[in-house]
Amino acid sequence: MRRIVVLSLLAALAVFGIVALVGCGDDATTTTTAAAAEEVTPLDPPVTVKVAYDNAPGTAGIILADKMGYFADVGINIEYVEFASGAQMYTSLAANQVDVGRGIITASLFNGAAQDVRVWVVADSGTNVPGKGSYFTVVIRKDLENEIKDYADLKGRKIGIVSVGSINEYFLRKALEKGGLTIDDVEPTIIAEFPDLNTGLANGAIDAAVQIESLITGGEEAGILSYFKDAEDYAPGEQVAVLLYSDDFAKNTEVANLFMYAHLQGVRAYNDAIVQGSKDRDAVLAILTENTFIDDPAMWTKMRPTGLNVDGSVLEDAVAGQQDYYAEIGQVDTKVTMDKVLDMSFATWAVDQLGPYSVPQ
Repeated sequence: MRRIVVLSLLAALAVFGIVALVGCGDDATTTTTAAAAEEVTPLDPPVTVKVAYDNAPGTAGIILADKMGYFADVGINIEYVEFASGAQMYTSLAANQVDVGRGIITASLFNGAAQDVRVWVVADSGTNVPGKGSYFTVVIRKDLENEIKDYADLKGRKIGIVSVGSINEYFLRKALEKGGLTIDDVEPTIIAEFPDLNTGLANGAIDAAVQIESLITGGEEAGILSYFKDAEDYAPGEQVAVLLYSDDFAKNTEVANLFMYAHLQGVRAYNDAIVQGSKDRDAVLAILTENTFIDDPAMWTKMRPTGLNVDGSVLEDAVAGQQDYYAEIGQVDTKVTMDKVLDMSFATWAVDQLGPYSVPQ
């Protein structure tokens, strides 16, 4: 039986969970699709949408859509709701107490659907960008980089994750499979929050970790860790985080469509500036550094970027694969078909209005 070492009992997934309200940011210049907003009839009177979210980079689409005025353009006022954890956020979505959230996919999504309690995956909110390096991946302790060179070298190592039965353990299992190993061949070590993973690496408490940007780049610069393997090598095409609608909000098609329309404008502004490096980068960075936990503009340009799909597309096979994983470890008893948890109609409608994305010149 595998041994799990618990170094902290605090709640996991602080980066993906609901941890803080954003503050006010500066206005920014328009993105490649902003002009299209004039073609959509705004809500009159305006409608307030309750949004639960964290201040992680994956929230950039919501943040930019708000601070750049895209939600206001379609008659939507955003009311931010703070939660202590992603689990609390999911519960509130399932109870229709908030309208929109974002985070990782958990067993609760599938278990709820099996009991006709709906929370809908409606858009991408975090994937690794092929060719740009992985923003969520396995890293190793700097002083072990000459010992741990390949996946099989992870055998017997203490590997930090922020929770078991989650995307963190899922990615770890994928990496171990590449070396012919299983989770029983290592010591999963639970450390409550992502920043504390770097502390564990620095003091030798763990040998490796499943870490996230900007903590990967920060750890590299501090000489704490080394980037191990690109997740595209061991977990290609995986869905790390998603945008979620409550069931009642999804049924309010007009508002739900317009929310997605504005949100994808924010996503495209992010992609223009952060992934493509457009001339509007400084204006976008001013907003993101004010409203996310990455408050250093230089870090945004150095770290491996969080991928946000410009059309909102979700990797359906990856979602199905995560359900299989949760079923395998006993967290999902009854599997559901993907039409019970995925609804891409809102993103499809929004893209029809926005038109195809154009890379800035």
